[in-house]
Amino acid sequence: MRINSVLVVSLLLCFTQPCLVSELPIYSGSDPATEANQPVYSKNPEANALYIQGLEYLSKGRPIAGGSLLNGKKALKLFRQATQKDPQFALAYIGQADALDAISFSTAGSKPPGSVYREQEAAALKAAELDDSLPQVHVQLAEIYQDNEYDWPKTEKELKRVIELTPNVITPHIRYGLFLGTMGKFEEAEAQLKLAQTIDPKSSAPNRAMLRLLYWEHKDDAAIAQGQEALSKDNSLFTHLFIAFAYLHQGQLEKGVEEMKVASALGDAATLASLAYAYAVAGDKKELADTLERFNHHPARNNVPYSLAGVYAALGDHDRAIKLIERDYRQRSSQLTRLKVDPVMDPLREDSRFKKLLSRMNFEN
Repeated sequence: MRINSVLVVSLLLCFTQPCLVSELPIYSGSDPATEANQPVYSKNPEANALYIQGLEYLSKGRPIAGGSLLNGKKALKLFRQATQKDPQFALAYIGQADALDAISFSTAGSKPPGSVYREQEAAALKAAELDDSLPQVHVQLAEIYQDNEYDWPKTEKELKRVIELTPNVITPHIRYGLFLGTMGKFEEAEAQLKLAQTIDPKSSAPNRAMLRLLYWEHKDDAAIAQGQEALSKDNSLFTHLFIAFAYLHQGQLEKGVEEMKVASALGDAATLASLAYAYAVAGDKKELADTLERFNHHPARNNVPYSLAGVYAALGDHDRAIKLIERDYRQRSSQLTRLKVDPVMDPLREDSRFKKLLSRMNFEN
């Protein structure tokens, strides 16, 4: 079975954003393909054709990258049909897991991550059974173990396996670095992200990841500098989002609000809640009320209790914030992976209920 290198890199890029999932390049599914000269992933021609169609739909089916949710759902259907034609088709099972991830972004019509991760896991484990040497298998399993099962040893094992299989690809180092950051192992985390910067100095992804890590470390000046470096390479909305949090934490409230306004163009529920958080920190009651009203009408508002909890933590309503975080725990949200280090949650850290949540999530003290 020949594995297209663009596909591998695309799937590995799922690791650049752990609470939101990823910024993926558009993959056309072609070499470029014609009916007579398509890349061969399966010996079954019908399964192969369905899989290639699935890749094409998936490339345009990620709401996090401006794609259509309908395309993501179509990709899932095609990948399922491919495995019906060829039950030994490991990559098509990975396609299913990847499509399920794509349609769980917090936008209109999406599914809560907690409702799909078991199906993702089953597809990834089936692929592992068929071909454990595929890096995509371990990419998917690491994401599930970290984002939904909160099983840190299994997460680390899978991330190390991805690095072993693709040592010169930056995204596994980034994901591992961010994982170490969520565990509070900042020195080890920085080493991984610096290695990613060395591998590909032109990419903005390592700078964006370092921005997040330094923000978690409360090193706001250095974090913002990394964000500016990332913006010099590309104008990702995620960079604006993470810079906004650093500005707000630093006390540069006007800059923080402006950056968050830019990031809110993503249009998802989590970013809208983050804009409300910015207004809460800035003390702008009118804009806060207006933004919360918009949030309350967002179709995916129930998918992101953690993001809304930050608003109430900033307002001093600890009871409401804790209840929202507990609800997100029950939903098995990926946002909770940064609970130990997220400065947004600093007002809650002495609350005994918050400490119990950290313990339930298997975070070390």
